Parts: sequence; C-alpha cells; structure tokens
Amino acid sequence: MKTNKGVVNVQSFHYDVESPSADVKTELNINIEHPDLKDEKGDPLNEDEGKILQVVVPFEIHTENAPFKVSGLIGQVVQPIGFHGEIEDLQAKDVQQLSRPVVEYIETLTYQVTSVALNRGFSLNFTKDVDIKPNDAMNDLRKKEDNK
Repeated sequence: MKTNKGVVNVQSFHYDVESPSADVKTELNINIEHPDLKDEKGDPLNEDEGKILQVVVPFEIHTENAPFKVSGLIGQVVQPIGFHGEIEDLQAKDVQQLSRPVVEYIETLTYQVTSVALNRGFSLNFTKDVDIKPNDAMNDLRKKEDNK
C-alpha cells in the first residue's frame, strides 16, 4: 500500500527508573482515526488521493529484567493512496504497515534514551511480522456493520 506520510509526532515520552523485578508490561495500542483536519484557510484537506488517517499509539512498556519503563503517546498522519473506505475496512496487514513507522519510533527513542541514561542502549523489537488482530471494539463494530 502506497502512502503519503506526515512527520511522526511525539506527544509524550516518559522514561522512568523501575525495579528489574517489577511486572513485565507490553501495552502498545494502535488506534487509527479519521481526523477532521483543515488547511490554512479552514477548508477540509483534499482526500482525492485517499482518506487521511491518523495513527495514534499510546504505550507502556517494562521488559523483563529491565531497570526502566517507558510510556507515552506517539502518532503520525498518513494518507493511504487509493483508500477511500472506512477504517474498519483496513486489513490487519494494512494496519501493521501504517503503524510500523510509529512503532519503530518508539523502539528508536527507547534505545537512544536508555543509551544516555544507563550507558547501555536497550532494544525493543516489536517485529514487523507480528500478527495484528482487531480488538473487541473493532470486531463489534464490524458485526454491527454486517447486520445493517
């Protein structure tokens, strides 16, 4: 899927010292929205090439035996070329492709911050081959649409 991409936007990124024995937590929630974006004149942005979407990823991560945890909210505006459907029409592989730059940003920021804070960079590896499945809310929405 070809896409036009905006810059990755870090709304928040928190690094906190954490006990290595604390509970492991890997919450990475990929949300895709259709924002009501306007141009400088106040007109809606042109979506002739495709629907403009916003990928937003809130996260909270504490890996096993790590002396830190990271959390935050990072996003990016994307425009999948030729896609004019509804968000729930996106296939799992499309969601994965659209969200991958944001996930890579989380990985990179974590490595860079830990290399400064701990004199050793920690790598988070959220593989691009992971199988992303819709959550319950998305499944419910699809069922409602199918029943119409």
